[in-house]
Amino acid sequence: MKLVKKKQLRLWQLEHFGSGDAIDHFVTERHSFSDEEEFNISFSTSPDPAVVRKHRALLAEAMGVSEDRLFLPKQVHADHIVRVNAMTSHDLVADTDALITNDPTVCIGVMSADCVPILLYDKLHGAVGAVHAGWKGTVLHILQKTLHRMREEFGTEGKDVMAAIGPSVCQASYEVGDEVIQSVKQSFTNAAELLAPLENGKAKLDLWRANYVQLRHFGVQPEHIDIANTCTVIKNQNFFSARKGDSGRFAAGIKLLQPSVLDH
Repeated sequence: MKLVKKKQLRLWQLEHFGSGDAIDHFVTERHSFSDEEEFNISFSTSPDPAVVRKHRALLAEAMGVSEDRLFLPKQVHADHIVRVNAMTSHDLVADTDALITNDPTVCIGVMSADCVPILLYDKLHGAVGAVHAGWKGTVLHILQKTLHRMREEFGTEGKDVMAAIGPSVCQASYEVGDEVIQSVKQSFTNAAELLAPLENGKAKLDLWRANYVQLRHFGVQPEHIDIANTCTVIKNQNFFSARKGDSGRFAAGIKLLQPSVLDH
């Protein structure tokens, strides 16, 4: 990943995702605005809603949209997917873990603090998606369901999709118990590739691989899948991690560029 400066913010981008294409994307970090101030983007985890509103306003400005056109859902670790546009009410993205759009006047994103944020771009049909996939969303195959929803709404096919798997907990840092192990075994035929057994009866789960598999099942080409390879637990100085005790959330998002932007 690389750091870029957008307006007043320091933001991360995956180096190969959408390079030269008609999209802009971002991943925020702990100190996107100031070294002295944590850049929490989540109302549900902040004691001060005014600070979160300020952060969201800064993020909207950096992405070139008005505040009301920055969509960050209230996530619940389920598989609800919403298509948004400029007229969508923010109330409609409550209890939602994935957003899709083909409207270049909005910016969509998801929040994370160890769960996997995934960004999608259909370069043929000009559509994008943002997916939040913790272990529950992953075993529900929310990523694959989002891609199928994009096919229904926009005609998306795997060969035309570019995908970015953002910073999240890596397998080395993600020890899980029997509930998760059994859920993975029931959900994935290749569960043995995703779980590294431990002597204590637990296992370490590879969420990156589990979501990569879903992309490949939909037909996304390996060369079109960009993985950040950045662990939020190991890189906790840069990204919030619930496993490290953080209450804050960072965001990953995507926006289609309008023709007038591309022309310059």
